[in-house]
Amino acid sequence: MKLRKARIVLAVLLAVTLVAGIAAYLGRNRIIDGVIRDHLKDDTDRAFIEDTEHIRVLLCGTGSPEISAARAQACTLVAAGGKLFLFDAGEGATKSLAESKVPVAQLERVFLTHFHSDHFNGLATLVNATWIWGRTKPLPIWGPVGLDKVVGGLNSAYALDHEYRKANMRDLEATGAAADAVPTEIEFPNGARSVRVYDEGGVTIDARLVVHDPVAPAVGYVLTYHGKKVFISGDTEVSPVNLPAMQDADLVVHEAYATHLVRRAIPHMRDLGQSHNAEVAERTIPYHADTIALAKQARQARVKHLVLTHLTPYPSGIMARRLFTQGMTDHYKGELTLGSDGLRIVL
Repeated sequence: MKLRKARIVLAVLLAVTLVAGIAAYLGRNRIIDGVIRDHLKDDTDRAFIEDTEHIRVLLCGTGSPEISAARAQACTLVAAGGKLFLFDAGEGATKSLAESKVPVAQLERVFLTHFHSDHFNGLATLVNATWIWGRTKPLPIWGPVGLDKVVGGLNSAYALDHEYRKANMRDLEATGAAADAVPTEIEFPNGARSVRVYDEGGVTIDARLVVHDPVAPAVGYVLTYHGKKVFISGDTEVSPVNLPAMQDADLVVHEAYATHLVRRAIPHMRDLGQSHNAEVAERTIPYHADTIALAKQARQARVKHLVLTHLTPYPSGIMARRLFTQGMTDHYKGELTLGSDGLRIVL
């Protein structure tokens, strides 16, 4: 009796499996089409361009030249007044922006802070990708003197690629000029340390000279909109010249160098035979923003919210992140955020 029942159950299971298999086979095209449509669904985050009441800030890259777990190198997106402004475009910037669902083909302007490679070596990919996927105008790139040389080189490097794509896609040929970036070099007349580089639709952006010697000129940017102020430092040491840019800012996105960790690591590097790495670490300390000195300056400037980016050494893991900001809250009592790729802030 038990054997008979087992055979009946098995037969039923086989029948159900067969019916399910036949149904799946007959409906396979519908399933495949459903998967394709789901993949093609537009999941762009329209808030970046539709929210005209707030400033939206996205950390699209918090890494530095060191190999790290960061999604991308230096990259900060600010959305204001329905416009998208990108500050720096390090390696991985385009992929990071895509993963955050940013409508990159609608970028209004890109601003570079200086010409260390980790701040622009994703720029060519960005320019090319946004053209291929819908941008119909040349992408304006603004930055310090020297920008013409950098952008001209990138445009030349991608010239063959542009020709191949236009030959294959005639609609791209019609917008061929959009394949290139158009550089505008920022100059500071009469010894000025600040100059306005954007003033439209209630959004203002000022370029401000910072101290990143021997890299010169190097700039940070101050953006204002609806009474809110954001300072994006680029790479800079902590210097009194940055105080006006930081003063009473609602948000400061600032590079950060955990000197206390680097100095502790240098002897270990030498013990392990990593003398070159030790020398590089020693030489980079003076021209970056020590976390403790930065905390003191943020307090002095009455910064409301300090966000750390361009993190060196990159803090992977909970313990490393706690150690990175160690001692900062002893001096700065405002809101402090240790950045990570994909972090969003709304003002």
